[in-house]
Amino acid sequence: MLEFDGLNIWAILVAWAIFCAVGSFWYSPAGFGKKWSKLSGVDIMKLPQQESNRAILYVILSSLLQAFTLAVVLNTMNIEGLVNGLVAGLFIALGFTAATTVGTTFYARKGWGFWLLNAGFFLVTMPLNAAILTIWQ
Repeated sequence: MLEFDGLNIWAILVAWAIFCAVGSFWYSPAGFGKKWSKLSGVDIMKLPQQESNRAILYVILSSLLQAFTLAVVLNTMNIEGLVNGLVAGLFIALGFTAATTVGTTFYARKGWGFWLLNAGFFLVTMPLNAAILTIWQ
């Protein structure tokens, strides 16, 4: 049974903010945004404003769901402590994000570089957020 008791809403909100902050940098021109545009064939700066705003809204909402879901999974598994949080977050990112995005990446006719750029984001943020959620209970 999933365990919702004991969730720390502040930790979830901080994890969400970190997801959004790291993502804002990761996909910006200062981060990997230029590389992502080249690999994806999409120039974010040329998207219509309404389409861009809608995409950002979807990312914000889905990242909140991700932070909440990660908190519930870690809480249900009774994962505690920094190291355990980092390891659990890494395994979750590897098994559920990195592994599942291989197919969608290649069906979209993108290469390993595109996959690594996107999966890498989750391989960074998921362990970081899992550590926050497990030490701040």
